[in-house]
Amino acid sequence: MIDELITLVRKGFMSIEDHRKYNSTYALSDLLSAGFAIFSLKDPSLFAFRQQFATRSDNLKRIYGIQQIPGDTALREGLDGVDPSFLQAQFKPLVERLRQEGLVQKRQVLNGYTVLAGDGTQHFCSGNRSCEHCLTKQHRNGSTTYHHQLLGAVWVHPGEKTVFPIAVEPIVRQDGNVKNDCELNAAKRLIPQIRQVMPKEKLVLTLDALYTNAPLIRLLMEHHISFLINVKDGYVPIQVDQLTKEGAIKEVSWETKDRICAVRFANGLTLNRQNQDLQVNYLEYMEVKPKTNQVIYFNSWISDLPITEENALEMVTVARTRWKIENETFNTLKNQGYHLEHNYGHGTKYLATNFAILTFLAFLTDQIAQCLDNAFEKALEICKTKKALWEKVRQVFDLLPALSMNAIYRFIAINRQANHPLLE
Repeated sequence: MIDELITLVRKGFMSIEDHRKYNSTYALSDLLSAGFAIFSLKDPSLFAFRQQFATRSDNLKRIYGIQQIPGDTALREGLDGVDPSFLQAQFKPLVERLRQEGLVQKRQVLNGYTVLAGDGTQHFCSGNRSCEHCLTKQHRNGSTTYHHQLLGAVWVHPGEKTVFPIAVEPIVRQDGNVKNDCELNAAKRLIPQIRQVMPKEKLVLTLDALYTNAPLIRLLMEHHISFLINVKDGYVPIQVDQLTKEGAIKEVSWETKDRICAVRFANGLTLNRQNQDLQVNYLEYMEVKPKTNQVIYFNSWISDLPITEENALEMVTVARTRWKIENETFNTLKNQGYHLEHNYGHGTKYLATNFAILTFLAFLTDQIAQCLDNAFEKALEICKTKKALWEKVRQVFDLLPALSMNAIYRFIAINRQANHPLLE
């Protein structure tokens, strides 16, 4: 499975038109495949990737299809000029592979919906390096910080460990703009991407309270994407307070061993006074300690989906799944071997953004392999942790000739020393 995915990514790279106007020693597909290999192998830096070329070049050719291994400068300069939209398009073939495996049907909730979680994260920050697309932050001491962010949409499920990023959108200064970009503007660009990748599925997108606004909700409706969005204040809670006073809000409650749980909901509320035609439904969940009535957890959301006593608890479970984009995605990419925040090269145009997108593509192939590749699962079982697995993969990749990444996983899974003559 993993080798089929790598081949699929390589095929997509080969379809990207070369932006360079001069003859180059290296094909653009080789530059892109080399960039992808950095994050697939979890090298901590571009220097570390290059340092092993003497021993790993044959495996890079066999496994990643790279015909000519590029140097640092050629790699950075070549990737710097690639329009990020070409790399963003590479998520669709991988998601289609998941669809072919029947994962859409297996991971549905609420009678046929696929859950997506959306959120933003920073992936580059510097006090001196910058480019025309950098966001800027002025500090009180007069200094300036330059940074890049991106907004991601990740396919999640309440009962599954694996998550699948399906779209990412850079939050960077747009061409010709003097003002910083923001998450809301990026969301307007991300939503059409989501529909391109998953055009037929019934989708429900979970978002934080930043997105509780009429233009964003109307855009979601235009693309037939349902939503569960955190709500903290505004006109909806005012209506809820009034319904509570009237005894008109509906409630479902139950007790567990150490807490009392309650779901409250109401349908047909007005989003705000300026958009009287925009109706939303309200969902609230609370956990308290029985003896002290101390609140352990509280959250509330708005949705376009009708809420009933039968589906209220499942809707809460789905809404709370949004944490997976932070813990299972961004935290993994920053702290579990992918080095998302490491500066592999900033460039003058798109390099930092393209490295981040390639990181997400590598993460997606790993997540699919974890879900569908038995050899990956067995290798992970032997290594215990992802970090240990990535280190073992690099060791085997650098020392032993291999026909495929699957062969490397299978070698790790048998947990034996290589049959090699003794060193003298």
